[in-house]
Amino acid sequence: MGHIVKFYKKNMGIQDLQKLFEINQHIKQMDKKNHYNFIIDTDTKEGKTRIIIDEFGTWKKTPQLTEEQAAEYRKKGFRQFVPDLIDFKNKIIIEYQEECKGRQGVLRRRGKINKKGHDEFSDEDKDIFYELAKFNQLKIWENTPVEEQKQELMNFLKTFSNNNFRN
Repeated sequence: MGHIVKFYKKNMGIQDLQKLFEINQHIKQMDKKNHYNFIIDTDTKEGKTRIIIDEFGTWKKTPQLTEEQAAEYRKKGFRQFVPDLIDFKNKIIIEYQEECKGRQGVLRRRGKINKKGHDEFSDEDKDIFYELAKFNQLKIWENTPVEEQKQELMNFLKTFSNNNFRN
């Protein structure tokens, strides 16, 4: 058995994790029927939210992925991702997006020179692969006021709830 694959979340700070827990708490407060079951990946070694997706949209949960297994999946055309919050049953992903300081507008929000170390291509690839696998995604931007974030979250969940979500 090989070593567990490490991902970009190794740079995730305590404040980021706190924000993810807050987002998940907001969902639980709004979700009176317990329709959603979001998982947060708090440790790169756990891989609770790790997902692999190929160019045809085939996806799998892969929490215990070794280096050898990752190499085999790559050979088959799979890419691996570790979403911030994921609900596998409802196929919903929520990403908390940090914005770099000093940039404004579209360039900043497209992932260029991002604090997490993402570049414009990795964020665009992630968006494409999530869409191929038919996961609905919400990006919550750190510089958006909290009340606006909550409203965006509520609107998003209402849109993708299949009438199971009521506030």
